[in-house]
Amino acid sequence: MDRWRNGSLLFVPVTAAVPLARGGGAPAPASATLGLIAVVVLVPVIAAIVIALCAGWTRTLLRRRRASEARLRAAATIEAAARARMSELCPHGWRAQLTLFGADDELGAGAPPGAAARVALDWAEFDDADGHIAIVRRVWAPTIGEALEAMVADRRTDETLERIERSAPVWPD
Repeated sequence: MDRWRNGSLLFVPVTAAVPLARGGGAPAPASATLGLIAVVVLVPVIAAIVIALCAGWTRTLLRRRRASEARLRAAATIEAAARARMSELCPHGWRAQLTLFGADDELGAGAPPGAAARVALDWAEFDDADGHIAIVRRVWAPTIGEALEAMVADRRTDETLERIERSAPVWPD
């Protein structure tokens, strides 16, 4: 082996032969090298798949949460509107009671045929400030919101009929 100095660098020529695989060409990679290549390639792919799945699950959970919050806000709005309207329609006050029936429960008297109406709303209008009850009614509906709306519609019908009775002429006997 020849060694010589050129300035401050030492040059050493490489003369060792690299063993070649059969058939000539590049040497065969060792199994450790193949394992390292597999890890370097597969880990980012698996990580990307996991991140995509987590993003989809998170998006689904957020959508469900927003939808349930929207349903709660809608129910609260329906209830507040029904309370306000009933307070306008019943100047001396009113009271309501909701009764919910399960799928296996026997429906009360006067229930409409079919299994759709599972909410009974009993409401009463007070006649005077002393709390004497003037009207007691029951409405049936499939949901609480629909029962509240049916109660308001029932009271509006009563008010319309009362207005018609007051404006009708009295017939002599």
